[in-house]
Amino acid sequence: MSSNRRILPLQTSSSHSSPSNTQTEISPGAGQNGMANGNGMQVSSGTGESGDSLGREDASRKRRTPGLVAAIACTECRRARQKCDGRLSKCCTRCRVRKLECHYEPHTKTHKESLLKEIASLRQDNTRLRQENEKVEGTASDLQHENKGLLTLYEWQRIILDTIGRNGHDREIIQRLRAGETTQSIADWLCEQHPIKHTLHDVPEGSYGLVGIVDAFEEQLRQDDGQGRGKEADTLPFAWTAVSSSQTLLGHLFDLYFTWVHPVHMLFSEREFRASYAHRDETYCSSALVNAICAMACHMMDPNDDTAGDVDVEKLTTGFMNQARHEVKPQNYMHLTSVQALAVMYLADLSSGKARSATGYLRASVEFLKAAELGQQSAQAREISLWGIQTLNTSSTGMTYQKLYAPELPHMAKFQHVDLQSSHSTWQEYRSIGDQRYLPVRPSHAVLAACHQAGLFRIIHESLNLYCGLRGLITADAVLTLYRRYMDWEEDLPFILKAIDDEARPLPHILLLHVQFHVAVVQHLTPLLQSNFFDGPNLHELQRLMIKHAQDGIIVLEHLHQLYSGRFLMPLISFCTIHLGDTLIRYSPDEPPASNVVEFCLGLLQASSIGFPINGPLQELFRRTAVECGAALPPNVKQFNEQLGNYGMDDILDACTRLDYKQPVDQSVRHIDENIADEWASKWEQIVDSPDRPESPQSTRKVSPSEKHLRIESLLNQ
Repeated sequence: MSSNRRILPLQTSSSHSSPSNTQTEISPGAGQNGMANGNGMQVSSGTGESGDSLGREDASRKRRTPGLVAAIACTECRRARQKCDGRLSKCCTRCRVRKLECHYEPHTKTHKESLLKEIASLRQDNTRLRQENEKVEGTASDLQHENKGLLTLYEWQRIILDTIGRNGHDREIIQRLRAGETTQSIADWLCEQHPIKHTLHDVPEGSYGLVGIVDAFEEQLRQDDGQGRGKEADTLPFAWTAVSSSQTLLGHLFDLYFTWVHPVHMLFSEREFRASYAHRDETYCSSALVNAICAMACHMMDPNDDTAGDVDVEKLTTGFMNQARHEVKPQNYMHLTSVQALAVMYLADLSSGKARSATGYLRASVEFLKAAELGQQSAQAREISLWGIQTLNTSSTGMTYQKLYAPELPHMAKFQHVDLQSSHSTWQEYRSIGDQRYLPVRPSHAVLAACHQAGLFRIIHESLNLYCGLRGLITADAVLTLYRRYMDWEEDLPFILKAIDDEARPLPHILLLHVQFHVAVVQHLTPLLQSNFFDGPNLHELQRLMIKHAQDGIIVLEHLHQLYSGRFLMPLISFCTIHLGDTLIRYSPDEPPASNVVEFCLGLLQASSIGFPINGPLQELFRRTAVECGAALPPNVKQFNEQLGNYGMDDILDACTRLDYKQPVDQSVRHIDENIADEWASKWEQIVDSPDRPESPQSTRKVSPSEKHLRIESLLNQ
């Protein structure tokens, strides 16, 4: 009987009701709302309620769910295990009703799958981009190789074109071209016929583009057969140099020279020189001058720059210098181009650390200048050379303190026949082949700067003569008169040469003009300071003036270093650097700190030492001065020059022609008037502070001593 019983649905008060709360009731008959089973039995609830009431009660007990369920529930709904109808950008109903913060965090599994898909997509993109990049690099490499081949082919063709009409090989060149020989093989053959060293790369075979170029020339040869043209060709002048036939290399050297050397040491007219060079005219150009220029420009070449080809810079320098010596022949001593070549040879040998032989070239240049044949060149070219060589001589004397052997500078007006505002004079920051294509072009004002440089060195010349005793006793009147002229020179500078602040971005030769001025004033006052004739306020004022000009000079050098680096620092400017540094570590060791000055000067000399071996011994001499003055050396001083401490007597003599760079004041002190200190104050008021002294026009912003310290400090910390 028990197996045929039906059990009523469980009636629970909650989802967690115990079995004791369950009731089972069997009605003896079917009620109004009862349900009969297959045995005629009716099953009803224990309470006796109808089935509809039971259905409604069961429905009310079910969990209410929102009509829209989000795929990702918000954090609050997930914590409460409730369905969520929100969206990532919209608050869900539950959080809105309860005023909860509604935010979403992606499910770990879903987020991981999304990231994996994104990573796979990025990998595909990366693979595609890598393949495209390899194609671009391959195309660029092919273009670079093709361009290199074209440039080299151009060089070989230049050899052939430069030979046609000059060396008697015209017919054979054309025969070889007709026979199908390459331009490379013909150029190689020409180089074997003449002592020409070339520094070019091989060019791919199969290039015959020159045949069309010489067609017209071949026809002209046929017409000129009866005139003996071949014989006349042998009498035409040879190439300017036999060291290299590469016009690209020679053009590179010229551009380096006229960018970095010529504006600082203007020894001839650039415009006339270039015109004569192009037309093979010897009025303003000579083989000696071309080779001297190239030898000096080799010091500006970067050994790691392969744009000029695979060249040995040291061998090139030696080759150009040897040919320059060979070309200065006794019969040409009085030619102005030989005089100019000797002056450039002085710079080249001095740069190599051969000051003793270099001094001989400069002395010969100055002596030959007195009797040189000047008539062939224009008045402008003659005047530029006259003042340029005399200025170079005075500069060399002022830096090395050799006795002046040159005649006194003429008292004629400076650059009387020179166009100071010539529009053709431009400047680019040229360093490597190809720079001309994208570098900005600026007016150089080089001729204007050279004119004012000549005026400055005329004053320096007189100062040197004064301290050598050639003007009698050194009195307060004589010293202060020259000092006043120095100040007037600075005041009279045109604005374009005076503006050396950051905004003006001054050119390097203009900055170096100011460096030379500050060094000149320091050297003019140094003998007085070391004479022991001054004390009290006069001594303090002398020290103040010297320190001011030394600080200003170092600031200009720092500006030069920041704008252009110190790579192209001329040798005589290297002397200026250590003279200014010497003054500061001796008389102002605290402002700026002497250790900073030592580090700056050693670093600036090191920046150009790669092309100027003379800087090594100069660094050594300055290091000795720092030790003598008790200035702290940089902890890593060997980083500037591994040879510091190892330079010997010959190295020093080859740099300075003396065993020291310092000013030999002991030779000057004996010429100083013993009463100079007594007259100093009155003469200062009479000469320097006189009422007729012109007012200072607006010039560059003055820099306070503390700012000078900070600027040098900032440079050293870079």
